[in-house]
Amino acid sequence: MASKQRVICGLSVAAVWLTVIFLLPFSVLAGLVGLSAGICLYELCAMLKKGGYTLPLPELLVATALWFVNAYCAWIPAILLCSVMSAALFFRVLLDARIQKPMETAVFTVVSFFYIPVSLSHFIPMVQFAESIPAGIFFAFFLVLVTKMSDTGGYFIGSAFGKHKMCPRLSPGKSWEGTAGGYAFSLATAAIVVTCAHLFKDVSFLSFVRPCTADLPLMIWFFISIAILVTVGICGDLLESLFKRQCGVKDSSALFPAMGGFFDTFDSIIFIPATMLFLIEVAHMIF
Repeated sequence: MASKQRVICGLSVAAVWLTVIFLLPFSVLAGLVGLSAGICLYELCAMLKKGGYTLPLPELLVATALWFVNAYCAWIPAILLCSVMSAALFFRVLLDARIQKPMETAVFTVVSFFYIPVSLSHFIPMVQFAESIPAGIFFAFFLVLVTKMSDTGGYFIGSAFGKHKMCPRLSPGKSWEGTAGGYAFSLATAAIVVTCAHLFKDVSFLSFVRPCTADLPLMIWFFISIAILVTVGICGDLLESLFKRQCGVKDSSALFPAMGGFFDTFDSIIFIPATMLFLIEVAHMIF
């Protein structure tokens, strides 16, 4: 029953996001990613409050909104704005006499800002990096797809064949068999996209992967990158599990039946855009 609910809910959420991604302009999509970051922050703050840490949620949400506006418009150098906001959030907590654990709460506040809004905002430069906005949007969608396919493969293969626990202290349900299935699902999805890019040479939104189809070293690097992204996604999932275990909660919220909250659906993709931008820079140095 839980598996059926998870599949139905997952497909429904995917259908909504697919509609949003391919019908709305990029400016609205950037705003929706910022809104998603805000919801994830809200759920993280709610979890940490149960663990005894009261983060300044209104200030974090304001900082998130300002950060995403600047990420889209590029008015202020990112490193400067990041430094100012981090210092402001840190001292906002330290100077609040009502907070009982000021130092720990201040650190959690700054880490939360970097962890969710700053990390997710890298989707914006990643889309703008592509040859065109449609190609960039499809590139971002592709990265999310291969990462979530890892989650899907891990869940179904792990449920059917999982016997050896991967990290029972953080995530009792994860198994090495499920992890292998997740890698297989993601790499198979990437292979399908590469094949489509080779067969349909006139499809413009596949331009981000088309060079790989004519260059074997680039193709090898492409699949290595996918494997690295899957690994980063697993680490993101485990990190959120660590937060949940420390705070004594099962899910970040009960928003989606059998799936958990918004944060639970975003945990594996939080570090993906920044990692991909880094891998692109490495590829430029190598090739």
